[in-house]
Amino acid sequence: MKAVADYTPEDAALLCAVGRLVCAWTMLEQSLEAKIVLLRDAMGDVRTVGARTRPTMAKLMTEMRTMVAMRDRRNAAALTQIAEIERDMQRIDRFRALIIQGFHHPEPGGFTCRDQRNVHQYVTLETLNSEIEALEAVASRLLAV
Repeated sequence: MKAVADYTPEDAALLCAVGRLVCAWTMLEQSLEAKIVLLRDAMGDVRTVGARTRPTMAKLMTEMRTMVAMRDRRNAAALTQIAEIERDMQRIDRFRALIIQGFHHPEPGGFTCRDQRNVHQYVTLETLNSEIEALEAVASRLLAV
């Protein structure tokens, strides 16, 4: 087993991309919390999001869906958009869990991970970058709802 300092510059780019994935997910969580605060303000409620404990993404999405449903009672388009965003978030979250929990070791042009069934999966740097871009797009779509 080699130390992180022993990774090649190509490996460093992969490790940096893993860090970007984690940061992009955190930024998505913060965007969702900010959107809920905006919706609450518009409805006259000024409570803070997660005053005692940090709510999960599922709870935040449920709260957002409820507030949007109250705001747009006759327009189901926003709820359809939220459902699409949730599907994308769940897919990206599974990918994120694979990377974070299953990271095994770098390979040329990517790295291997082990999924929950202990099956090796090869992930390329391009795949990782495209998932990060998809995550940033989801955050933009979320704020536009």
